[in-house]
Amino acid sequence: MRILLFLISGLALLWSCAPARFVEPLQKGQQVITGHFGGPVAKVPGIGAIPIPFTSIGYGRGLSNSTTVMGSIQTTSLAFGVGQFELGASQKLWSTDRMGLSGQLNTNILIDFYTGANRIWPQLDANYYLKYGLKSYRIGEQRNYNFMYAGISNWFDFYRIESQGRPNEQLWIPSLQFGHQWIRPKWSYQAEVKILAPLESNENIVVPYPSLLQNRGALGLYFGITYSL
Repeated sequence: MRILLFLISGLALLWSCAPARFVEPLQKGQQVITGHFGGPVAKVPGIGAIPIPFTSIGYGRGLSNSTTVMGSIQTTSLAFGVGQFELGASQKLWSTDRMGLSGQLNTNILIDFYTGANRIWPQLDANYYLKYGLKSYRIGEQRNYNFMYAGISNWFDFYRIESQGRPNEQLWIPSLQFGHQWIRPKWSYQAEVKILAPLESNENIVVPYPSLLQNRGALGLYFGITYSL
């Protein structure tokens, strides 16, 4: 069971097991706690096609109105002896009152506490977001609004050898993401759909992954919640 879970965790890590982080960076001094649930949709015998229920918790802080630093840990992997951590920053590249572009640079770290094996993957994301539902508010008050976003997530795997001694044939692993966030003064919510690893074959692997692209990549479903401190 542990070997199967580790294989699933490894596949999900390569195909991104969390939604986009801080698509719209926080305000200066703002601090939040985040939680996420979901992953690649897999065919589970006797159940059907469901998102793999990976979970994570994280923290973010606005260094300025344009820059947010963050960190998170994948709690599902941790429960089975695999530490999976994410450290990074989100940067606002351009914005108006109703839309913007942001970029994220993250480092993803995986450590097997039983064997000591470890790996590091850099990640570079870009997202466009469009706000709606903005309500009038007085200066200094927080406001309720929503925004839609679309972007690309890029994982880079510079290791020459994959699991089971196979040569690594894909150094760049892109994914497309489409999501929605409901921003509220204290609690905010997120839903996201990913087209994971569209350049990578999903045939002849341990877990069958349904995909919009048939024998390429996988479909991912994610949900998130954020609490402002």
